[in-house]
Formats: sequence, C-alpha cells, structure tokens
Amino acid sequence: MFEFFKKNSPAQNIKEDFKKTFLRDANHQWVSEDRVTRRSIETLLDSLNNKQIHFFIKHPTFMIPCQAHLSCAIGRTQNHHLILVFPELIQILKSASAFHGIAILAHELGHIYHQHTENKIDTLTAQIQADLFAFDLGFGEELQEVLLDHVHSVDCRVRIARLTSLLLTQKK
Repeated sequence: MFEFFKKNSPAQNIKEDFKKTFLRDANHQWVSEDRVTRRSIETLLDSLNNKQIHFFIKHPTFMIPCQAHLSCAIGRTQNHHLILVFPELIQILKSASAFHGIAILAHELGHIYHQHTENKIDTLTAQIQADLFAFDLGFGEELQEVLLDHVHSVDCRVRIARLTSLLLTQKK
C-alpha cells in the first residue's frame, strides 16, 4: 500500500508529467525515434530534482539535433533555451557509453539552469558551475572521463581537478 502512495506522490507526478511533456514536444521527436536515445534522455530527466524541474518548466529547453561537435547550450531565445545536440553526441547516447553522453547533456543543462548567458560570468567559472550541476545529478565520474579526452587545455585540466576533488570527497 505504501508503494502505491509513493509512486503516486505529487513529486513523482510532477516529474512524470514533465518527462512526458518534454518527450512529446515536436522538437524532441528525434529522441523518441530511437529507444536507446530515449532511455538515455529519460535517465537524464529522472535525475532532476523538483527545484530543477520547476526551473525547466518555467524556462523551456529544447534539445535540437544539428551538425558540429558534441553539444552546445544557447541562452534564451525568445522564451525558451536550446541545447544543440550534434551527431557525435547522439552516437554516444546510443552506445555502451551512454552515461558519458548523459553527463554532457547534464553539463549543458547546468549552463541553462545557472543562466550563464544572462549572468555574463567568465567562461571557466561557467564551465565549473555546469560541471557541478552534472556532478549533483550523479554524473560526475562520467563527465570527468569525457574531460580526460580533452586534457590539452588548461581550463579542462582545472575542471578535471575540481571534479576529482569532489569525487574523492564524495567517496569518503
């Protein structure tokens, strides 16, 4: 009986309603066309807490497939936000490394959640805040692994050090 109430709690309904609305949007038809991609996006959406869900309800965000490398968050355009999802990321979402792709999308959601384009903060601080958002959603290790493929930049090494510190603290 307790499980019935737990499954039908208002918090669960908000998450499920948000997820259904997100996935039914015409902009996300590409997500539903592939069951593995859909499962990856559902995993990402399931990791959001109620505060984050309310933010994204108030600030609609669309994931749009297009051509380039991995992904990119674009600040407010009219009354919504965009995350450009490139073919390489779609392939990652469909692969055995799907959680790496989810971590990348969580990072991009972090840029939108922290309103980086509106707040005009420096690039490294914005990257670290977005990394922390992904970490808080539970994708810190996966994001760290993605960043390890890009250690050629100083900013990336700083971000890896920050994530490593958080991950080590978390394990204690």
